[in-house]
Amino acid sequence: QTLVLLEPSHPIAPSNPGIVLPFYNPDRLIGLDITTLDQLINESPLTQFGRHLVDQGYTVVCTEAFPFNTVPKPESTDWKAWWQAGAEKILQDNPHWTGMGKLVHDTRLALDFLLAQPGIDAGRIGIMGHSLGGKMTFYSGCLDPRIKVMVISDFGMGWSFSNWDDPWYLGPQINAPEFELAHHHLLALAAPKPCLIIGGEADRPATWQYLNEARKVYDLYGRPNEIGFFDHASGHRPTLKSLEIAYRWLAKQLEITPGPFRLP
Repeated sequence: QTLVLLEPSHPIAPSNPGIVLPFYNPDRLIGLDITTLDQLINESPLTQFGRHLVDQGYTVVCTEAFPFNTVPKPESTDWKAWWQAGAEKILQDNPHWTGMGKLVHDTRLALDFLLAQPGIDAGRIGIMGHSLGGKMTFYSGCLDPRIKVMVISDFGMGWSFSNWDDPWYLGPQINAPEFELAHHHLLALAAPKPCLIIGGEADRPATWQYLNEARKVYDLYGRPNEIGFFDHASGHRPTLKSLEIAYRWLAKQLEITPGPFRLP
């Protein structure tokens, strides 16, 4: 996979905190075509998390997701065709995997790369993602103990909130009557790791039912407030206010004072 490493001109600390940003490709996280270095003028600055965070002083790694590094682009104009082809290739090579497993695997490789950089504080590692990147953030953050804090934007907590049953995520198994797991079980496994969810469309007030169930386990650690939820209720994309809240919260959890947050 293609990774982009962003190093701040003014690091927050001599041993610097690091953030992994999973998404479709690194370009959209930094607002630049990484081949030509031309600006992506049609990309919203609100989802350019890489630029936001490196400007604040974090060391950042932006990732690429399958299927773009797995199979050639099909001739079909349907965007799902590429995802379908990528998922089929993965499941052919690894029948016991899921598409989500591949996404988590690649995110772990990005974290390996970040931790291998000089001057990284392994005790202050976060992960943040939106939409597809939010799904990758949630699973990676819950399952990888090296990640200390996670910020997740509108990923769809409930099975019915998003297309979780597509083969490039978890597949139709989640619709089987005997499948009794849900995402509050996964979040409970991460307790008491701090987790902030930004809602807007896929995540909405119904997300609270899952968070409150996971909080029962967080409460056993005496830390029920480590789970947070801010619902801007204005569509899928994060808002400026939600990002301001997220970045203040992230800095508080990592016990650092970052530089100011400005949109590109």
